[in-house]
Amino acid sequence: MRKKVTPGLFEKRNRTITFIIGVLIVFLLLDLAGIINIISAPINQVFTPVQIGLYKTKQDFEDFVGTLTEIRSLRESEGDLKKENALLLAENSTLKKLEKENETLRRQLKAKKFSKKLIVAAVIGQDPLISSSQLLVDKGKNDGVAVGALVIIENILVGKVVATGNATANVRLLVDSDTKIPAVTASGVGGIVKGKFGNEIVLEKVIQGKKLNKGEIVFSSGEADFPKGLVLGKIARIESKPAALFQKAAIYPLIPYEELETVFILESAK
Repeated sequence: MRKKVTPGLFEKRNRTITFIIGVLIVFLLLDLAGIINIISAPINQVFTPVQIGLYKTKQDFEDFVGTLTEIRSLRESEGDLKKENALLLAENSTLKKLEKENETLRRQLKAKKFSKKLIVAAVIGQDPLISSSQLLVDKGKNDGVAVGALVIIENILVGKVVATGNATANVRLLVDSDTKIPAVTASGVGGIVKGKFGNEIVLEKVIQGKKLNKGEIVFSSGEADFPKGLVLGKIARIESKPAALFQKAAIYPLIPYEELETVFILESAK
């Protein structure tokens, strides 16, 4: 069945349509007469600053967020740069250390030839349980190091191994008070090199009348299980008393012990 439209509802809808059309006609006429612009101008003057303010606030907020993002990016870049510089510095230091070690190896190969195999060892410090006249190296029993083995650099005697672990060894330096090495100067004067108080090397038992020269090199004489011709040091000071039977001289090592990084151990026969 078709739905019937009541006369009251139809008339109400017609009035609404007529009103809307009338309003549109009025606005069209006002716009043609320029009256709309007169009315809208004050409204725009009121709301335009608000719109500008809102727009500027939005821009400022976006700039603020952008600045924070840029700062974070810069900090990350700075952190990456610092990390990269640290890695480069570490790599450069490692290369320099390797270069120094290689140079030490090259000098050793050019030095006096030894019948025994040489074991390359790094100085890793001084054992806190032993005196400062001994060094700790990173080679031990597992590497063929034995007690009594001599430790050298080129043809310079550094000391002797006095204790070994599986992977480390203690080296007694010439300044140790237990050091006693038959020696001879470059000019042929004989004596005994001994350590004094853990910080000094002395050439003793030199007969009075034998001439010692400051700056003269002192070598091992080839006795008491020490090969002949190892450099023990250089004469720094001569002490001679006419009434004494012997004279002596203070000597110092050609390589300061505190600067030692790489040494060579003469492998013992198995």
